[in-house]
Amino acid sequence: MKDMIVFPHCPKTGGTTLKERYRNHNDNFSVVDLGDPVTEDTRVVFGHMAQIGKYESLFDKNIVYCTCVRDPIERMMSMYNFYKTQLAYMNPDVKDVDFYTWFINKDIIRPMSITKQYEYYLYQHIDHLKWFEDGTLKSTVHVNDMYLNTVLTWDVDADTSYVDMEKLEKCIAHKQDVQEHNMNTTWDRIVSNFTYVLFQDTNIVKKFDQLLESHEMNLTPWHEMTVTNETKYDLYRHKLQYTKFSDLDNDLQYLMRLDLKADIDFYNRCKEQWKH
Repeated sequence: MKDMIVFPHCPKTGGTTLKERYRNHNDNFSVVDLGDPVTEDTRVVFGHMAQIGKYESLFDKNIVYCTCVRDPIERMMSMYNFYKTQLAYMNPDVKDVDFYTWFINKDIIRPMSITKQYEYYLYQHIDHLKWFEDGTLKSTVHVNDMYLNTVLTWDVDADTSYVDMEKLEKCIAHKQDVQEHNMNTTWDRIVSNFTYVLFQDTNIVKKFDQLLESHEMNLTPWHEMTVTNETKYDLYRHKLQYTKFSDLDNDLQYLMRLDLKADIDFYNRCKEQWKH
């Protein structure tokens, strides 16, 4: 039985380099985001839309899951800087957007939906809707209520509003409970069963090449393709600076760590299992 590698490509984790290294030289390297068909001849299924749990019932092949993850804080900063480049292209008159405005709207604004890494793998699994329906997963409907008017109270006498800290703390506790539960479910049911997890801060090109060779994929790489990071260059062209985590004030750093708590736990589990 031949192996078929399925590589769900979580955004902003370095996978684009791997895609570009192989997609133009191999008909059996299918990038599903580009509409490539997945057939009996396909050896690698790659892309943001590569579904988990789909191909086992379609082909008589040994399905091998592989992916790449990134430090959640570094990944979030990469997303913010990428958004700045896209904003500059789509709205040239708007030169920048502050981090806080982007951060509290990140899950709904374009050019990409922003999810935690564990959420990405959860939503790529073909059964995730069933798991929400049967209560295996907790509803995420109210996880961002802390950013809404629900935590504001109007003082009629003072004619002003203020944040109700008791309501805010309840929102934060609810969000952490939901995300921790769903992250644990994602880990137990999905990601812990992956065969390979690569890490963006290592030489993923070399590791992916070796992985394909070990499974006798017989794919031809574009050897000159070793990196595809254009964000810093695009920002420079628009006279914008790449914002680093250390550039944020302490309150924003705290806010990000709080928001990413479950994803940081997820990433650390990946390191414990696969980063040797």
